[in-house]
Amino acid sequence: MKFRVSFPIRSWKAKLVIPGAAVAFIFGSGSFLSAEPIDEKSVTTEQTKAPPPGFWDQQYMLGDWGGERTKLEEEGVKFDINDIGDFLTDVSGSQTHHATYFGRFRVGVDLDLNKLVGVDAEFYATAIYQYGRNLSGDNLHTNTLTSSIAGEESERLDQFWYKQYLADHKMAITVGQIATVNEFGATDFFDILFNDELGYAPNALFSTHQPFSPAGKPGVVVWGDLSDITPGLYVKAGAFTDAPDPYRPDRYGVDYNDDFDHGLAAAFEVGYKEQKTSYDGVYKVGVNADSGFYTNPATGQVYHGDLNVYGIAEKTVYHPIGQDGKLDTKKGLDLLAEFVGAPGDRNALQYEFTMGGRYSGLIPGRDNDKVGFGLIYSDNGDAFSDASQNAGGPGLVGETTLELDYQFNPAPWLSIQPDVQYIIDPSGIQGRDNIAVLGLRTIVHF
Repeated sequence: MKFRVSFPIRSWKAKLVIPGAAVAFIFGSGSFLSAEPIDEKSVTTEQTKAPPPGFWDQQYMLGDWGGERTKLEEEGVKFDINDIGDFLTDVSGSQTHHATYFGRFRVGVDLDLNKLVGVDAEFYATAIYQYGRNLSGDNLHTNTLTSSIAGEESERLDQFWYKQYLADHKMAITVGQIATVNEFGATDFFDILFNDELGYAPNALFSTHQPFSPAGKPGVVVWGDLSDITPGLYVKAGAFTDAPDPYRPDRYGVDYNDDFDHGLAAAFEVGYKEQKTSYDGVYKVGVNADSGFYTNPATGQVYHGDLNVYGIAEKTVYHPIGQDGKLDTKKGLDLLAEFVGAPGDRNALQYEFTMGGRYSGLIPGRDNDKVGFGLIYSDNGDAFSDASQNAGGPGLVGETTLELDYQFNPAPWLSIQPDVQYIIDPSGIQGRDNIAVLGLRTIVHF
């Protein structure tokens, strides 16, 4: 599409462990210091524990920090440090061909306050550094963005919030700087599909000025567990500052003087998560709205307020049978479908439909690799099509994008992902040359 607090630094402890072989040599039956046999029960855990994983097997590139990272997580402090970089080039189309690179470096910390101080709550903060150039926004001029991390060069605090659980985890209230789209309308296919509509959220969702990652804004979200009615059912609602441009004038994400001058944005969602099944599923419907002012580009009429509605279904539909004759739930096919609709008299996109899928472990011996594929159809608003014709241009139809990629994971902390996208009727202009885009993404977890 994502310095986005200081934290106490734990003291590092160095431990000296005498290898078991040396102990046996010095103190064993053959030792010149003792004729007593070694008592195996006296061998310490430090002497017998498995060696740490190698560089290509460890969870993070920088390792476990001498065991301190695991200890911190057990005590409720979890760090997320990663870098995502997208190289993209358009290899066909009427526009001049380009080659761009855009990256996002993120540092985040998640505090489980129940483990830390006995309070049933959570604190989360994350900051980002974005660098490089975008292909879609700067060069292609299409309805969709070819990168899910597309944005502006910036260094900013993204999210900074406190979540309090109530009523034995049946209710939660989150207050602070929040990326609304993450909560209302985003998908979890970010880890495999490049395009912003599939990898993060459809562009039609952004019409109501909800804050998005990596540019969170002040707000509150109230979540309720309705499992007493149906297990897996939930409801949530949120209110946020309206953010026509969350990057300006708040360049660093810490200037709130302008945030309350543009009205209110609101969101509501009802969802259902399938319970106790090997075939996970998430289904949700929601609405976003705001109180801003919008202009019909064809007639000049001004409207007060806007909204969009969405529906999302994500479902695991297949697992292969493993060698033990049981379902291998680490492999299989997940599918995604999402629809967003908005009034065509004031929005550049009046509806958008996306379909996607990912298959984990398709190639034998590559259990952690994934294949991703997707389809996006975005339809231009009727008023924008009329305005184009009024200006002597063409009427606008829908834009279709196809995507296929493969995520190669040579290590738990590293992903290398080649990608191809094909855009039909770019910007909804019939007769405009279709565009083929090649990409390569790298993801590094530090």
